[in-house]
Amino acid sequence: MRLLSLYLRSRRVPAALAAVLVSTVALWSIGLAGVDAKTRLVLAALAAAIGTAALAPGLVGADPALDRTAALSWPPRRAGHVLAMAAVVAGVLAATVLTGDPLATATVALRNAAGLAGLVALAAAALGAGLAWLPPVAWTAVVVMVGPQAGGYREALTWMVQPGGTASATVTALAVGAAGALAYAWRGSRS
Repeated sequence: MRLLSLYLRSRRVPAALAAVLVSTVALWSIGLAGVDAKTRLVLAALAAAIGTAALAPGLVGADPALDRTAALSWPPRRAGHVLAMAAVVAGVLAATVLTGDPLATATVALRNAAGLAGLVALAAAALGAGLAWLPPVAWTAVVVMVGPQAGGYREALTWMVQPGGTASATVTALAVGAAGALAYAWRGSRS
């Protein structure tokens, strides 16, 4: 157990988990103020973006060169990191369902977490883990300002704030999630 706790601390997971919990609780409490369903979707998107951004620096260890030279097969472990990031963010968001007044449905939480975790992973492979938070936060900020759009490609571009059951939003999130997980698993974080 000591090895796991050391590994998690080296990836800055405890501090990131605290940020995920605090931000989700803060946004959930705003959602308790009697806001409409559209605003709850925006709050859920913000919670997922903040959560994945907080976990982004953990996609690289303290010494990236050491990660690359290790005798371990890193692609499965890297894919596991992305899946764990999505699972943590989705789990925290979905936990608000237990309160009886959820921030978002479990399917919306899972969709947003998977898509944004993949976007963080894609950004880590392209820009490095230090800047991996930037694309998901920027995309979410733009989407929050323009709101959910209807029809074709606009639904796909605003997938984070689409209601649950929107097929194009789900397909887009899964495609971004899979592309990011594969790119990060194959390449790792840029130095």
